[in-house]
Amino acid sequence: MGNFFWSNTIWYILLSCLTVVELIVVFVRQEKRKFVLAYYLTLTGTTLFFETILFIVFRAYYYYPMIIQTSSFDDALAGNLFSQFSLGATALLVAVFNLGNYWIILFAGIYGIIEELFLALGIYKHYWYQTWMTVFLMTIFFWWAKKYYLKNLKGVKPLWHYLNIFLALFSLDVITVLWGFILSGKQNYSTKFIPDPAGSPYVLSVLYYVLLACTLLLADYFKLSWRWRVIVILALYGVNYIACQLGIFYIKEGWFLIFSTVSIFSMYFSIIFLNHLYQKK
Repeated sequence: MGNFFWSNTIWYILLSCLTVVELIVVFVRQEKRKFVLAYYLTLTGTTLFFETILFIVFRAYYYYPMIIQTSSFDDALAGNLFSQFSLGATALLVAVFNLGNYWIILFAGIYGIIEELFLALGIYKHYWYQTWMTVFLMTIFFWWAKKYYLKNLKGVKPLWHYLNIFLALFSLDVITVLWGFILSGKQNYSTKFIPDPAGSPYVLSVLYYVLLACTLLLADYFKLSWRWRVIVILALYGVNYIACQLGIFYIKEGWFLIFSTVSIFSMYFSIIFLNHLYQKK
């Protein structure tokens, strides 16, 4: 890592410093900190969900933070995290302070400049993607984040509430638990699900997140009794077992119960946690 710290990694760290400054400004000036934290997780989950699809499925661009040198693909995913958490923080800043269109366009333009800087430094690469797309998409995203924040403050229907939690779970569980197991080497997914062997495990991990999150959110939405919740959780263990038998999952011997228990219950308790945060308006 030392060979690349000052040429690659430092720029991503500086971007993360910008993220931290924005979050400090927001949380110091806010009284509804729990609600704002939940909304930030939803915003970052939104960008991570869609940008991961752009990155993995459509191969729009590539990052070179040079943090995980054992795997270039995982390293690029790490670079994606720096980008999306920064975008989420800026969107939160716009939303919480109800900034006008001038600020929205200014911030979107700044991200366009940062992107061009990263390209010039050789620490980020476009394939078919272009910088103007970032400016355009960020303008829409920042505007939507502000409008949706005000909508959430007034109260939203259960469907939107659970969509908020679904997206926030990407921030809480996918990049920590599910990706963490892949990085540990204890668990992985098939490389044959899509034509790209490098991206296939990550597409499957996202699909697994969708299955897990939707199942547990539906159980919460319908207020199932604890007996039915136990049945649902046992069924998820069964899904994991079948996925292993079909070669969709690869779990190191002796790690099946650990992976299944951590992945299922981390998401189960994350839903409880997010429900709590979103109620604190």
